[in-house]
Amino acid sequence: MTRRGHRVRTALAAAAAALLPLTACTHSGGAPHPAPLTGQQADALALTRFTNYRAGSAHVIATIPLPGSKAVLDARLDWRAHTGYGLLRDATPGAPRHWQHLLRWTRTTVTARFDWPGKAPATPPAAGWSPERPLAPDTSTVDTALVMLLGLAADRPDNAQLLARSGATRIGTATVAGHPVTEYAGPAAAAAPSGTPPTGTGGHTRYWIDSAGLLRRFSARLPGSPDWMTADLTAPAE
Repeated sequence: MTRRGHRVRTALAAAAAALLPLTACTHSGGAPHPAPLTGQQADALALTRFTNYRAGSAHVIATIPLPGSKAVLDARLDWRAHTGYGLLRDATPGAPRHWQHLLRWTRTTVTARFDWPGKAPATPPAAGWSPERPLAPDTSTVDTALVMLLGLAADRPDNAQLLARSGATRIGTATVAGHPVTEYAGPAAAAAPSGTPPTGTGGHTRYWIDSAGLLRRFSARLPGSPDWMTADLTAPAE
């Protein structure tokens, strides 16, 4: 396997593993109290990525903390084509100038229209893109986020038995964009940067899933990021 193929395969495995382990526990204020998955919860969670895939697409707004700065991705994810398209902009408070780039990416490559002046067109422009380059999730926090976001859907359910044994936990209930959701934590091994201190709630990924099985919010500690990335997802019909 080439070095590039190994990097991409590793990142995709991390994204998939991030979705496989979860758990839940209701809490209202104060410290959460994670609880192991029940069989019913494991069955429901095993369908999460498949439910996203069946939805076909989603709109995502992801905040990506970087050392000394912050980026926001406002994009459309095509779950079935495994592609993303939208704007990546600088959202660093107090920055004298904020850049904005138009991106197109797959699970292995990305291309850009740098210094894009306005909103993203409904369809990607036909020309003017930078040369396509391989995603580098082992060295780029943003690239890791791009790979993980496309990894939040799969064309088949995950293994419920593996979920139940993963150490994943149910954290509690909440509301995201008016939708009641259950919050789950993934295992510390999934996409956890080396040296990251324990969170006390199980892992370095979080999932907020509604009663229809749709993922409404995803959060992760990414390598090289000083804080959690948070991505809010909207179903295509909304």
